Amino acid sequence: MCTDHPGWTDTESGRPYRLLSNERGTTWLASWDGQALDFMPMVGNGSLPDLTYTHCQRLPPAAPPQLTNALSSLGTIVRISNPSLWDALCVAILRQCQTAPDASRELYGRWCTLYGPVRESPRGTLHLVPTPKTLLCLPDSAFHKAKVGVAQAGLRSAAHAYLAHAESWRHLKGRQLVTALRSIHRVGTWTAAAAAADYLGDFALYPHHDFTLRSCAHSAAPDAGLPVEEEPFARQWTAWATTPGQLRTLTLATLAFGNHAPATALAR
Repeated sequence: MCTDHPGWTDTESGRPYRLLSNERGTTWLASWDGQALDFMPMVGNGSLPDLTYTHCQRLPPAAPPQLTNALSSLGTIVRISNPSLWDALCVAILRQCQTAPDASRELYGRWCTLYGPVRESPRGTLHLVPTPKTLLCLPDSAFHKAKVGVAQAGLRSAAHAYLAHAESWRHLKGRQLVTALRSIHRVGTWTAAAAAADYLGDFALYPHHDFTLRSCAHSAAPDAGLPVEEEPFARQWTAWATTPGQLRTLTLATLAFGNHAPATALAR
């Protein structure tokens, strides 16, 4: 299971869980026991979120053996596509405040707990991301209390744009969605691509110069001589893949590897 989304909560039993909600308010509690994925309906009766499956046999042959050997140990990878474009957009904007996975989870959790809708579950009281309308009513002090002051302008701009354009955005695919999100004031190419990849489950769209991706790749293959800087890394990463499917698998497998790597390894 790829648990890159900061909404996942780890447990001592190794069974992470996450609250999800789609644009119509249908809500589920997702949990993973290491073998199977379970969705418990909480509110509404909409269709389950889409799942992205890939297998490491689809990794690009041109990638370094040290990297593909490490990633191949994962076998089949599954990821839940974010059923909420608004949540995906918020996550991408908040990640501009914190790049380290643990810090990103803490920041997202605090933001949701302080101002997001409440859902009672078998895991206790859980919270969704604040709605666009709620966000636009928050005073400046609320953003600083949640320690997202740096993202305040971006979040507000995104909320205004989402309320105006969400209905049409939800029908867009691939680069069309990236371009649409990029049109939001204060939302850059990285943020738009990360949000689109999360929502569509298509990690060929993911920003391949991303710090987390580079950290996970270097953790998986520390002796492979991978580029360190953003642009050389992105160019090499995309050059290894001859098809979108190979690029999607390479990126998603690397992020999944990072989910299971020690935090100290990712910090190197």
